[in-house]
Amino acid sequence: MSLKKIILKNHLLIIVLAGLSIRLFFYFFGAKVYYGKPDFFLSGDTASWVKSIINLIEHGTYSVNLQKDTGIFFRPPGYSFFMGIFYLLSGKDIDLTYKIIIWVQILLDAVSIYLIYKIVNKVFANVKWAVIAALLYTFYPFIIVWTPIIYAESVSVFFLVAGCWFFVNDKMKHHHLLSGLFIGIATLTRLQIIFLFPAVCLAMIFHYRNDFKIFIRFALPFTIAFMLSYGLWPARNYFLHNTVMFSQDLSAIESWDKDIMGFRDYIYSVKTDWDPQMTQIMKGEKVQWPAASYIVPEDTVLLNEAARLCHECGLGFNSFMKNSGLRKGNLPRDSSCSVQIAALFKTLRQNQIEHNYVNVNLWVPLGNLKKALFKSGLYNPTNKIVNLVSTLLFGYRTVLLIIGLLGMFLYCFVHKRSSVFLNIIFLYFFFSYLSLSFVYRNMEMRFLIQADLLMLIPAAYVFTYVIEKYFIRKHKTEPAD
Repeated sequence: MSLKKIILKNHLLIIVLAGLSIRLFFYFFGAKVYYGKPDFFLSGDTASWVKSIINLIEHGTYSVNLQKDTGIFFRPPGYSFFMGIFYLLSGKDIDLTYKIIIWVQILLDAVSIYLIYKIVNKVFANVKWAVIAALLYTFYPFIIVWTPIIYAESVSVFFLVAGCWFFVNDKMKHHHLLSGLFIGIATLTRLQIIFLFPAVCLAMIFHYRNDFKIFIRFALPFTIAFMLSYGLWPARNYFLHNTVMFSQDLSAIESWDKDIMGFRDYIYSVKTDWDPQMTQIMKGEKVQWPAASYIVPEDTVLLNEAARLCHECGLGFNSFMKNSGLRKGNLPRDSSCSVQIAALFKTLRQNQIEHNYVNVNLWVPLGNLKKALFKSGLYNPTNKIVNLVSTLLFGYRTVLLIIGLLGMFLYCFVHKRSSVFLNIIFLYFFFSYLSLSFVYRNMEMRFLIQADLLMLIPAAYVFTYVIEKYFIRKHKTEPAD
């Protein structure tokens, strides 16, 4: 058998092994450089997931802080439970737990490559499209960099992709039930995946609009399974703790105390980023507020007072300053003025809503949307090379998103019909970007990674279309020498 035939026969295995090799290479050789520290696998939120599951195992309560009432609502339990499995298997050795999790995350992401291929080939019966989609995922840098990090990103992507695979695998019994189950687990791992639920429901309503019985037959098991998995979180919060909580409450840890949350709510009403104001406050410098902040002249006094208090006695700001090496020791909780700071920022934000309504509700969200689509680099790159590489990679991401959107329309134009699966991807993309831009506003690119990765599928269609139309067919029609 020729080498070409061997490659063609085993192309999926080769792609998956290539993806696994790239991820292992990044883990062993690239991650320390990219993240600029030897313990790159740990980051700010890692400890909160660990504390929550350890408190459940050791004390019987899922809480990030047993001394705070809101600790039980800090984050949905998906990733903490995932960590807890390996924590118990390792004999409660946390260092070994981290090592196992990294390897499992890398392996699961390699499985995601396989599932992407299978999804595309199942839905569209096009091997070339499936290969290109799998290759785009294999080499997509923004998932590779998360695989060795003890964060929920790569695991949530695996559960999302697995849920999509069960959704399209119509030869499997109860496949919609399994799909809803996995997408619910994915939502418990990363909350922004919840937008896939309405995307699926709306796409199915449109697809089966002429046959309501078929819609119910497919949608009902999907919805029930989603409610039984993700729904356990709000049900637990309501029935066990008498609180309506569908998402999370971050206030249980000092870094997200009332002063920080108040500042964040205010600054996102006037601009898209909290820097340089955040850094200037922490350093005790004169804060350069944006022009929109002074639309009410009297706010100048309030802004100066808020900045002073944040630096001197804001509990959340003190935590950020301590973590940045700008202050030693903890601020005594009884000397905190976080409540006073939060009240000042609430007044300032209300003034923006009343006197600068268009900026708050249109221009700032549109700025978020622009940043989401056209982000050009890291906020704090570790060195000039990382800065250059990140700029190129973010540009690559933007191009792929544009190509993905083009692929949606191209498919409808070529095939004279829409695809229920592509409709799901588009609606999920639409809901995710608009909710983060207009509502949540804390625009971190990792919150968009799930929607971005699914957009690789329609992007792959554009490449497939070009190859089939302008290369393969042309080659077949050329006369032999």
